[in-house]
Amino acid sequence: MRRAVVIYNPTAGRRRHSGRLAGILEALRAGGYEAEPRPTERRGHAIELARDAARSNDVVFAYGGDGTIREVATGLYGSDTALGVLPGGTTNVVAIAFGIPFDPVLAARRLCEVRPRPVDVGLCGTHPFLMGASSGFEAYLMARLNPLLKARLGFSGPVLQSLGMIWRYDFAPIDLRVDGFRTSATGAMVCNIPEAAGPYRMVEHGKFDDGQLELLTFHGTSVAAFVSLCIDLYRGRLARRKDVESRPVREVVLQGPPGAHVQIDGDVVTDPLPLTVRLAERRLMALVAAP
Repeated sequence: MRRAVVIYNPTAGRRRHSGRLAGILEALRAGGYEAEPRPTERRGHAIELARDAARSNDVVFAYGGDGTIREVATGLYGSDTALGVLPGGTTNVVAIAFGIPFDPVLAARRLCEVRPRPVDVGLCGTHPFLMGASSGFEAYLMARLNPLLKARLGFSGPVLQSLGMIWRYDFAPIDLRVDGFRTSATGAMVCNIPEAAGPYRMVEHGKFDDGQLELLTFHGTSVAAFVSLCIDLYRGRLARRKDVESRPVREVVLQGPPGAHVQIDGDVVTDPLPLTVRLAERRLMALVAAP
């Protein structure tokens, strides 16, 4: 029997976890895992639980949203213990990138059949991330997001809240240093995986194991331009926009202005600028259902 822990966020996915946890544990045990549940109690708790579980387990499963998955990955980073993703959040972007079914019980059964493989990890300052790091309206929204609204309404919660906030956002330029060259944009996202907000692709290229990051910059300065950007994201047409650029990068330094917000995988980074975003030297082992 392989040893495993299931770390889960009881408040993610509109608090539906308790009804699925028994099925997940049953599926893992039937697939050869001696699995035990570990609930999180506060923000950052999953990092502690994962770090402790890495000492004596083969796999640590993260059952929750992308924030919970990032915390578990942070706790596992630097160890040989693998991450298993069981989708239970609002958008489940990491699960989409890893080819994992949205049904967490079905995902548990599927992951019992695969072996760990290395995946890339990004670093924003000292903070690991799997999806991406960004500065601009998205980070501004995350810093002000009402978690109760998201818990009750799911993805509709942040969308509704953004409709009220976007009129107060000034789209000020963000100072960047990209591979040593100075530039600016009104929005910048450094992507480790191409998907965002669900199955929508921010960049055309890029994979979770290709050994590089992709930078997407937005240069629009109005609410109308940003709304149009969101529509083109959902239509898969970002690459056609004249106010959007994307390219592979080695290092991006988010330099200013002072007070600009930065987020990684949906969580706000409180460290002061400048912040350096780069690919971590060491990879993370993970259970990936599809290449």
